[in-house]
Amino acid sequence: METPKLKLELVFFHSPIHDFHVLVESRKTMLESLEERFRVSVISYRSISVDHFSDDTKIYIPFIASGGCEEIFQSYAYMLPLPLIFLYDHLHNSLPAALELTTYFSRGRLHVPMIFSEKELRPETMEIFFRMQHTVRKLKKTRIALIGGPSPWLLSSGVDFDAFTRMFGIHFEHISIQSLANSFNEHTKLSLENQALYKKILKQATKLTGCTSEDVYDSVRMYQALDDLMVYHSCNAVTVKCFDLVPECKVTACNALSLLNRSGIPAACEGDVHSLLGMVFAGELTNQPVFMANPVFFDRENNTMDVAHCSIPLSMTETYGFNTHFETGISVGIEGCLKPGESYTAVKWMGEKMERFFVSEGISLASEHQDYKCRTQMRFSMEEPLDTFHFKGMGNHILLVKGKHYRTFRDWDQYMIYRR
Repeated sequence: METPKLKLELVFFHSPIHDFHVLVESRKTMLESLEERFRVSVISYRSISVDHFSDDTKIYIPFIASGGCEEIFQSYAYMLPLPLIFLYDHLHNSLPAALELTTYFSRGRLHVPMIFSEKELRPETMEIFFRMQHTVRKLKKTRIALIGGPSPWLLSSGVDFDAFTRMFGIHFEHISIQSLANSFNEHTKLSLENQALYKKILKQATKLTGCTSEDVYDSVRMYQALDDLMVYHSCNAVTVKCFDLVPECKVTACNALSLLNRSGIPAACEGDVHSLLGMVFAGELTNQPVFMANPVFFDRENNTMDVAHCSIPLSMTETYGFNTHFETGISVGIEGCLKPGESYTAVKWMGEKMERFFVSEGISLASEHQDYKCRTQMRFSMEEPLDTFHFKGMGNHILLVKGKHYRTFRDWDQYMIYRR
C-alpha cells in the first residue's frame, strides 16, 4: 500500500513591490517538483491569520519568495507554527533574505539547518519536521500532575517549571500523595471498563510470580484511582512518588503507570520530572510508548548497558508476566520480555532547563532474567560510547523507544536550545 503524501503548505513572503500571483507563476517548476513528493498548497502572507494554521495534518513552511520581506516576516512570525524552517530558491534575492531571517531567529545557536532548497525537502526530513510541529502544538495542551514530588534519592531532580511553561506552554499541577491514596481507598471496585481491562491483561500474562490475581486486581484499582485523579485535575501526564504509596495502600504504581503509558498518557515513577518530560517529548515525536529504566550494569569492553525496571508499557513487550515489585517484594511489577535483535533508541535530557542531552541508537540483546534486579530486564548494545552517558551527567534513569530516532531527537534538542 502506497504511503499517503504529506500535506505541505507554503506561505509566500515577499516585498510589497512584488505581485503574489506573478511570484507563484515564476515558481511553477519548483512547485511541480514538490508536488511529486507532497500534496502542495500555497498562500500569500497577506491572507493568513492565527486561525489559518489550525489544520494539524499540514506542514506549514514559510517560503521566502523575494528579498525585502524581512521586516514583514517579523510582523507575522508570531502566527506561524513552530518550529520554523524556511524554503528558499535562486530567484529574487530569496537566499539573502532567508539567511538574514535565520540569523535573527536562531541567534547563531542552532547546529541544524533552518533553510532548505526545494530539492532538500525530502519526505523523510519533512516527516520529522511534521512530528516536531505536532509536538509543539501538543505541549501547549499538556498539563502535568506532580503527585508527591521527587523521590529523595533523585539528588539532581531540579527543574525550572516556569521555564517550561514559558518555552512550551506546559502547566504543572502539584498534588499530594495522600490525594492519590484517598482516591485508591475510595475505589474499592473496578468500573465495568476496567474490569474488562483487568481480565484481559491477566489472561494475556504468561505467569504470576510471587503475586496473586487479587494483587493484579488491586494494581488496576490503582490505575483507576490515578486516572480519575488526573481527570479531576485536567492533567494528561503524571509523575508519582510511588514508594510513598506502599505504607498506606500496600500497592505499588508499577502496573498503573504501565497501563497509562500503554494508552498514550506519559507516566513516570519516583517523581522523576526529567524522565517524564523526556517521555512526553519522545512519545509525541515518535508516536511510540517509552520505557523509563534504570541502568544497572555497564560493560565498557562490549559497549553495552543493562537496564531494568518494573513499569514497562505492556505494549512494548513481546510477552509479559506479573511478579512482585522488586524493592518492596509486594504488589505487582511487570516482568516483560523484549525480543532480541530489535532496534531501540536511548535518550535522556537533564538540567534545570533540560540543557544536557544524550541519545544513542542500538540493538536489544538477549538478557537472562535475574531475581536481584527490577523485573523487566534488557541488555542494550549502544552505538554511542557508553561513557558519554555517564560523562554528560544523565542521572539514574534512561528512556528507551523502539526504532531508530537519533535524528528526530537530535533535531528536537536543537529546537529546545533555540527555545531556551
